[in-house]
Amino acid sequence: MADLTHGAVDSLLGLLSTAVKDEARLLGGVHRDVQFIKDEMDSMNGFLMHLTKMEGDHDDQLRAWMKQVRDIAYIAEDCIELYRRDLMPAHGGGGLLARLRLLPVYLQTIPARHRLAKEISELKERVREVGERRLRYDVKVPEAARKEAVKQPGQDKEEEKRLEDFRCALEVAGASMRSSLPDEKAEKLFSDVINKLPTILASDKDARKNIRDVLDNCREDGVEFDIIEMFLCALSRYPYATPHDLEDLVQKKLKAGRTKEEMMIFCYSKLSTQQKGCLQYLTAFLQESSISRTSIVRRWVAEGLIGREQGTTHEEAGESCFHELQLRCFVRPKAIGDSGTVKSCIMDKSVREFIINISKSENFVSDMPSHLVRQLRIREIVQGPRPEKPQAGRWSCNICSGDASGEPQPGPDSDIVVASDGGSTAAQDLKEPMDKLVDFLKELPKLYRLNVLDLGGCKGVRKRHLKSICKVAVSLKYLCLRKTDMSRLPARHIEALRLLETLDIRETEVPPADTKNIFLPQLKHLLAGSRDRKKCSLNTVRMPLQIGRMREMETLSHVQVSDDGAELAHVSKLMQLRKLGLVLHGNDHKANSQSLLHVIIELAKCLRSLSIWVSISSSGVSLDMSYGSTFPASSMVLENLEIKGQVSLPSWILNLEQLANLTLIDTQLKDGGIRELGKLQGLRSLRLGINSYSEKYLTFHQGQDEFKALKFLVVEGNNIAQIVFTGAGVAPSLEKIVLDMAVMDDIPFYGLKDLQMLKVIKLRLTGDCSYEMLMKLEGTIAALERRPSFTYSFAFPDKVFEGAKTVVFDAEQ
Repeated sequence: MADLTHGAVDSLLGLLSTAVKDEARLLGGVHRDVQFIKDEMDSMNGFLMHLTKMEGDHDDQLRAWMKQVRDIAYIAEDCIELYRRDLMPAHGGGGLLARLRLLPVYLQTIPARHRLAKEISELKERVREVGERRLRYDVKVPEAARKEAVKQPGQDKEEEKRLEDFRCALEVAGASMRSSLPDEKAEKLFSDVINKLPTILASDKDARKNIRDVLDNCREDGVEFDIIEMFLCALSRYPYATPHDLEDLVQKKLKAGRTKEEMMIFCYSKLSTQQKGCLQYLTAFLQESSISRTSIVRRWVAEGLIGREQGTTHEEAGESCFHELQLRCFVRPKAIGDSGTVKSCIMDKSVREFIINISKSENFVSDMPSHLVRQLRIREIVQGPRPEKPQAGRWSCNICSGDASGEPQPGPDSDIVVASDGGSTAAQDLKEPMDKLVDFLKELPKLYRLNVLDLGGCKGVRKRHLKSICKVAVSLKYLCLRKTDMSRLPARHIEALRLLETLDIRETEVPPADTKNIFLPQLKHLLAGSRDRKKCSLNTVRMPLQIGRMREMETLSHVQVSDDGAELAHVSKLMQLRKLGLVLHGNDHKANSQSLLHVIIELAKCLRSLSIWVSISSSGVSLDMSYGSTFPASSMVLENLEIKGQVSLPSWILNLEQLANLTLIDTQLKDGGIRELGKLQGLRSLRLGINSYSEKYLTFHQGQDEFKALKFLVVEGNNIAQIVFTGAGVAPSLEKIVLDMAVMDDIPFYGLKDLQMLKVIKLRLTGDCSYEMLMKLEGTIAALERRPSFTYSFAFPDKVFEGAKTVVFDAEQ
């Protein structure tokens, strides 16, 4: 609990430091109060830092005090940020004219400034009381051994190889445990897993004995393999100072008959402070069937749970945290892309229950923390059913008036709706989910700072709802409208969210022009566009005209550029940009190509992902991205590239040393173009989409180090009859092949025996195929020495496959 409280206080101290430096913009009394709060929290933080370096459980008195510190830290941070955001006028520079410009703002905010100044003064007294309470009740640091700082094993190639070997050995051991192999064989397999642990454990006799004792305890108590797997993964990721912990676990805790609980606590204790906070936040997703990886990472960042590591963005640090939780089996992949990327995850039931309990315990409450309860309530509201419209009674009227008996009759604005059966229903029960949400937001505590609002998938979102949200939830940093039926995005409303960092309007019907005049100074991620994968089309919104002033932008995907590409000159100023997705229209491809190349050159050292969708030109002219010999391709950090449309692939692409993922659509490459791509030494994933390749046979040639690092090959929507691999050593790293075909007249692969690393083959058929041909392919793959897994599926949009019970079926071997 100490580390989480320390994290909350640390966040507050950063805000206080900024506020204190801005003395000129604070009211005189407020500055003194803020300075006092900062000094007190500094002292408390030193005490908490000492606690985080100690082992052992904290007593109830200490935990109660830490909770008070954390609560006051959250309240103080909210209050001071509200003061700085809304009531500290921007510097207008020197001179009388600049001060006169600020005078109206200053006069308008005097009442609010004094109200918040009073609240900050009250906060000062609460901070003083909390500090004195520690002395009054003699709250002391417990005498316990110091603990080592949480360190992570280095991610060099040798460590990656060890982890891969460890995971393979663990999978085999898990399969043996589920299939009830004899104890001797299972013991040998688990010994192999222990051998793959870091040397500090694998070579320590006492540590190995303790690990075996833990595994024996698990067998005796019937602990499921998922918990054993989590335990072993914790040892693999955190081997430092663990031999002593293992001895303590075996000698003291497991003997209490709580093997499963103690093992999960052990695994949790090996997480860093940041990882613990992020894991607890997953309780906000208890009502979701799956959790989007990118969504949870951006929400962690918006909630302030991710600290920025040197040389990385907050989002990259969040991705690292997610990866670590996945490696430790706290979350498990649910949806995995063709190239092996985790798209979404789930939590096992045992993990969900553990996180809920640990969150209650560390927050010293009987229920989950209030901010998580509120996030759950928001999702419960927006996922609720929409009410059916009641049938009006024969005597209902348009206005509330009296009838012959003198009794008032309900009208459309009344709180009572009369049903056709003569009964009545409370208007609250007939409210739309979005109306209920707006009411809920209005009832939140005055100083509560709502950072995240996820409306994904909600129906009935109207302009009036967005107006209310932007008015009552001005502190939002993350707003998701994805897959809603939102049809308008008025700039005058959305611009009230001055702290907004993520705006997700993907898969909505927002008109292109609605984003043209939006200006959000703190925006980091603008996510737009609706893809039709069947037609391979993308509809999206216009790029904001003031995009050059949004200097915090990290993700701009996908936005439409005007015919002349004038906005691209402003995009080149965004030095924080990591991911860029552009949709180019019009016939002036020459102007667009020059502007685009200028953006790529200017952002060479920061841009990691680039997607270019080019509309078909009526003139038949393709987008020429070629450049002279001075193009700085070798210095670029570009890792992901997607090109769709009439684009001639430039030679400088072959010099992108860090390019790992390449997707091509409508490029009409020939065999020579594929061989050129084979020179990309770091290319791990190649996706050839619709009309990306124009020839009948897709051939991968032996020798010359072509596609040396390629692991994933996806071919879809092309008229390819066969993928050919010629000779031993071809594509030496290829592990997975995914092929979409319309018609299969013959075996679609040749030379599979030469692929030494092949593990997975997936075949998706959208047209006719005989059963005999399918069985012939299955037999061919079964005869391979490495026996890769084979999955096939049929998907007919217009008819049901004859003889099949469902439209799609899979068979694995």
